[in-house]
Amino acid sequence: MQVPPPISVRSIRPYPLSRLVIVTAGLIAALGLITSSMLYASYQDALREREVTLRNVAIAFAAQTAGVAQAIESAAQQAARIVLVEGDSPSAGLADGQDGLAHPYLLRVVVFDSDGRMAGSIMPGGRTRDLPALAPPGMDGTRRITISDIDRVTGRGILNFMQPVLDRGGRRIGSVVAQVDSVRFERLYNLVELGTGGSVTLLHRDGTMLVRGPGFPAGIGRSFLDTPLFREQLPRATRGAFAASSPINDAPGLYGYDVVDGVDLVIITGMAREVALEAWYGRLWTALAFYLLLAVVLSLLAWRVARDARRQYGLIDLVSNSEARLAKSFDYLASIVNAVGAPIWVLDGARRIVLANDAFARLVGRPRESLPGQDESAVLDGASPERERRYAAVLAHGGTQNATGTMHDGSGESRTVIQLTSRLTGDDGTAHLVNVLTDITERERAEARLAWLAEFDPVTGLPNQAQFRRLLEVRMSTAAADERELAVVALLLERLHEIVDLLGHDAGDRALRQVADLLRDTCAADGEGAVAARIRGAEFAFVLEAGGGRQRVERFALALHRAMSAPLQLDGRDFFLSPVLGVALYPQDGRGADELYRSAQGAASGAGFEVDEAVHFFSASRHTELGHRLTVEAHLRRALERGELRLVYQPKVTVQDQRVVGFEALLRWTNPELGVVSPADFVPIAERTGLILPIGAWVLEQACLQMELWAAQFGRPVKVAVNLSPRQFHQKSLLDTIRRCLAQYRVPEGCLELEITETALMSREQEVDLLMHAIRKLGVHLAIDDFGTGYSSLAYLKRFPVSRLKVDRAFVRDLGRDEDSAAIARSIVNLARGLKLQVVAEGVETEAQLAVLREMACDEYQGFLFSKPLERDAVEALLARQAAS
Repeated sequence: MQVPPPISVRSIRPYPLSRLVIVTAGLIAALGLITSSMLYASYQDALREREVTLRNVAIAFAAQTAGVAQAIESAAQQAARIVLVEGDSPSAGLADGQDGLAHPYLLRVVVFDSDGRMAGSIMPGGRTRDLPALAPPGMDGTRRITISDIDRVTGRGILNFMQPVLDRGGRRIGSVVAQVDSVRFERLYNLVELGTGGSVTLLHRDGTMLVRGPGFPAGIGRSFLDTPLFREQLPRATRGAFAASSPINDAPGLYGYDVVDGVDLVIITGMAREVALEAWYGRLWTALAFYLLLAVVLSLLAWRVARDARRQYGLIDLVSNSEARLAKSFDYLASIVNAVGAPIWVLDGARRIVLANDAFARLVGRPRESLPGQDESAVLDGASPERERRYAAVLAHGGTQNATGTMHDGSGESRTVIQLTSRLTGDDGTAHLVNVLTDITERERAEARLAWLAEFDPVTGLPNQAQFRRLLEVRMSTAAADERELAVVALLLERLHEIVDLLGHDAGDRALRQVADLLRDTCAADGEGAVAARIRGAEFAFVLEAGGGRQRVERFALALHRAMSAPLQLDGRDFFLSPVLGVALYPQDGRGADELYRSAQGAASGAGFEVDEAVHFFSASRHTELGHRLTVEAHLRRALERGELRLVYQPKVTVQDQRVVGFEALLRWTNPELGVVSPADFVPIAERTGLILPIGAWVLEQACLQMELWAAQFGRPVKVAVNLSPRQFHQKSLLDTIRRCLAQYRVPEGCLELEITETALMSREQEVDLLMHAIRKLGVHLAIDDFGTGYSSLAYLKRFPVSRLKVDRAFVRDLGRDEDSAAIARSIVNLARGLKLQVVAEGVETEAQLAVLREMACDEYQGFLFSKPLERDAVEALLARQAAS
């Protein structure tokens, strides 16, 4: 702040006391006006900032609550459809590949049929909490959310998500109720600290309080319909902020609210006004103290000047001392103004700077001493017509004006500011403009960031699930009006998790950003307005025009598949993401946004079992097949514990003398609901889901147990071969499992044989070599199953410790009729003989086939010609007959 030059004592003349009183009062009034303007602006800023914060917190919690509610209703719907449409247990629906968001909240899912009778109930995750009996929902089939079983001491209750279940034709076939522990939501809302008296509350649209954090037991279940939120705010807007008295204790407060998308719920956040203004009150008392101090100082100075001015010129020394004290007072005033953090500057009528504080000098990037006398436009971001009009209005009419705008500081950076302008009139009647600036740049950026995060994924910058759903609804509405087709593409990158597993989450985020760039490039190349979004994890979605029909969509999807199939380079490595794509078309595959995307997801899920196509379009038949596979998978997960699996044994017979030399253990499954399930149906599912690992271990253990029992029964060892799947073969614990079974069931050396496909041997050859030699050292024989159908190689036959080759039934089937099949089979037999390996032919069904194998000098065979796979009792009878003969 610039200090005016000292007043010469020679210029002091007596003048009326009334004039001095008027001048002093005017200066104190001007300072009071400046102080009041600053405090008022600060007060409004504090309230606006808190209201914006409360509104944004409400928006964030509404979005999170909407996601949880959607997941809960989706999980309940799926369980209900399994029960009411497929007649299965509701647990099958809850195990159906959900992302897991609903499970921590669910206490129980209860399904009712169309007559209100309970059709099924489950407590997910093995919970055992005792829950009260649940009355059936009303027969009107409406969707409701209620609270029941409220503990008046703790406020804990059960939230009931009730919704109808419709069949594909839209007919109500039942109801489902998902029960949720309200404490789960209360813990979520307690994560935000809003100060004393602050709260986050979940209300039903009918005014009923459902959850409040922190807890308020007396209000849970009570109606708050007659409050400003429901009377005034919600009728005007679905989200916003307002000030009102608390309906609980009548204390003044600030509130933010937002309607939860998709359900009849409202989130309201509250804070006591006293808490919101704590910081402002501190500034208020400081400013008042400074103002009172200045008023006292100015009054004292005026009194002393008036007294000294009436003395004679002989009192020069006394007047000089008063002049010195006055100069010190101006220095003190300068230090006070310079201590204010907000930029302050005063202009004369010509818009030249008269006074400026240190904060203003820092803002414009110039020394404070150089500012007085300069035109404002030369130091403050150039001339502004809007600012000049505001100055003219203040000079003409007085008062205070404030405006929000942008300006560039001394470094050239753009800032968002609030400028407060007041008029100050001097003793000579000259009017000056006093300006105070408040920088709100960071607050604006924070608000913009929060608004962006509500619609976009923070890692990839792509639209998030909620934004994609809104965009899809708009596109579908436009397409319906114009009678056009749309396509939704679901993309799943099945192996993206490998990057996180190997390199960590930071590398995973970098990979996601690379993927997002590729997706944007693919959409841009499409040229038809295709839009990409990230749904969750490694799942992405696209919406595009389908004006060219299925071929146009397929071209886009194939381009997308090519882009995602190329290796992704990260930290010097190439990663393959294994993209799976599903496509659904509007309107034939779904009328609503959720239904259409579920159809695309269903098509992608079916792709996991069909590797012959890059792009999978939704179809009713595939949907049915997917449902069947999921049903089989659900039953298969319980097959072991329910004792539904068993082993049968197919004899291995010598070609020359028809003598049984061993058996191959084969897995069979009989389910009470599905009946006899073919291995061709359930083994691929077990392999894909990982269920083959526990099932395979069970098969190995049962085969070893049976060998021990037969050895004790017949007094000699019986050889049994067991198949190992590729996934089981590469399991790290395989060697320990084999070692344990051999020891536990006292299997003699050479009696157990493991059959491995060629495909399992072709990856990680060094590890495979070490593993096979380790297995062979345990006294276990190794056989190559289905030899000739995979990657047949003399190199691995020479390298690996294999004892036997099995000729696939595809080459045996046409023996005696097809010379090519005979040549292949003969080559395998000759190859094995040259390598001193035994040969077993599979699928021998005719005497003609056996005659050809005998002429080739094949060692052993198995097939229906001798015997179909036998149950355990039949095997024992066969062994007894052979021993007797």
